[in-house]
Amino acid sequence: MPENIEILNDISKIFIPFRSVLEMETITSTFLETLNYDRLKEVPKTQPSSDKLISILKLKDNPLAKSVDYFINTVLAKVKPIVMYARDHHDINRRGNVIPYIKTRISIFFALHRLKVKFLIIKNFFDKLQAHYFNKDVFLENDSINDKSLLSLFYEYYYKKNLMNLHLMLPKSKKSKRVVQLLNNRDTITNEKLLNMVGKKYYNNKNEQIKFIMREIKASLFTCKLIFARMDVFKPFITKRGGSINIEELMISNDFIPELIPAMSESLDEENYKAFENYYRAFRFMLRNSLEGINYAISLASDGQLSLDLEEPIYTIGNLFEEL
Repeated sequence: MPENIEILNDISKIFIPFRSVLEMETITSTFLETLNYDRLKEVPKTQPSSDKLISILKLKDNPLAKSVDYFINTVLAKVKPIVMYARDHHDINRRGNVIPYIKTRISIFFALHRLKVKFLIIKNFFDKLQAHYFNKDVFLENDSINDKSLLSLFYEYYYKKNLMNLHLMLPKSKKSKRVVQLLNNRDTITNEKLLNMVGKKYYNNKNEQIKFIMREIKASLFTCKLIFARMDVFKPFITKRGGSINIEELMISNDFIPELIPAMSESLDEENYKAFENYYRAFRFMLRNSLEGINYAISLASDGQLSLDLEEPIYTIGNLFEEL
């Protein structure tokens, strides 16, 4: 798989905190394979110690506990609260003098970048489907694909783009003998181990396919919330239309991805285009609100210095959405 030099240079500027954020995501996703997200949902508000979070994630005496400890005691320790300014004794505005590479904010910017890219992969799939008049054949790379349902094609697309993105961020590089010896330890989390933990699990069961994508989103969301909580921000995801929509709940709602994508898949397979149109309209509405909520969180963390378009990531994503 080709490695894009631009993204490698971009990501190298934030290597250490980026790596820890990715490890925290991976650990959370692994936890969610067997336990419900409800057990984690309110944890960030408590600003847990490393020992407490290790206990919650059931990682005592597990080598991965070191990653949690580093994330809490080193990465989060660098994060500074967003200062609150009151104007005319009424409106309270949070402000932080930051740029995307400043040390006190790198972790939250990369965590938000990861969350947004996951939703952009989803959006890109449906944008491409719509551009081809909802003809699924655009995603059929060869005749060997047995399950040609929209749901399976969507999962295949997400899986490949997610893995491609991970390869771009975790490039294989030549190592000296000394480095190889240091990494030749079962407790060391290497790039290869991260790729295997995050990106190499392929599911054929449709129910598991949706669960995998939801774990990905929830893991990113949880990581973002841990960092925002350290900044004394507990509701970072809102829209310009105000607080009538709980964006955080929307992103992980069963009424969104878990329900609408299978419903769209079934209606398209049955050629029930009226039903598909209704599901698709609701899906686009929820997707747009999710991306707007993430953009608001990005703007909040940057004191308005980062005002992104709906489809614009924080960092370069290389050729992720280009046809190869």
